[in-house]
Amino acid sequence: MVKFNMEVSDIKLSIKVIISFLIVIFVSFIVYSIYLINNSPLVVAVIGSSFEKRVLLVEVGNKSSLAKISINEVLVNNNNEPTKVMIQVSNSLKGFIISRNFEGQEESKYNFRDLKSIGLQTNTDPQKQLDKVNKGTSTEDDKIYAITIDNDELIQKVIIKYRFLWLSYKKVITI
Repeated sequence: MVKFNMEVSDIKLSIKVIISFLIVIFVSFIVYSIYLINNSPLVVAVIGSSFEKRVLLVEVGNKSSLAKISINEVLVNNNNEPTKVMIQVSNSLKGFIISRNFEGQEESKYNFRDLKSIGLQTNTDPQKQLDKVNKGTSTEDDKIYAITIDNDELIQKVIIKYRFLWLSYKKVITI
């Protein structure tokens, strides 16, 4: 039979170590959350539009290497829902198309998907993808993304609501 003798002072020390460890974990979580709030992983750039600015192409990417980004909603102007929103998934060698007809003959050559069906992969910062193209190292496996927004009225502002890890973000682009 094994005797289990712990002094009261040993138990108090063990409790102090456990509480200290939990405090360090909690503070680290808070600090990391503040860092994430102030360093949005979503990278955006308006790269094209129709002449009348009723169709807009917004390139998006994920500069983080931790997790995917889920885009929840895209709004225009005064928080209005656009007529239609799709996300294009492509590669730097192929590029994107600007069109309000997502099912035309030319458009069928491009990969239009429902906005919520795609998570932006890690390390898909558009600038890094462009750097690869300029160096000649880009391949068809290097994914790029663009949100195509079709609206009945002139687009002056785009609001992108998204999730990254446990946080929700909102990115506003003024055109």
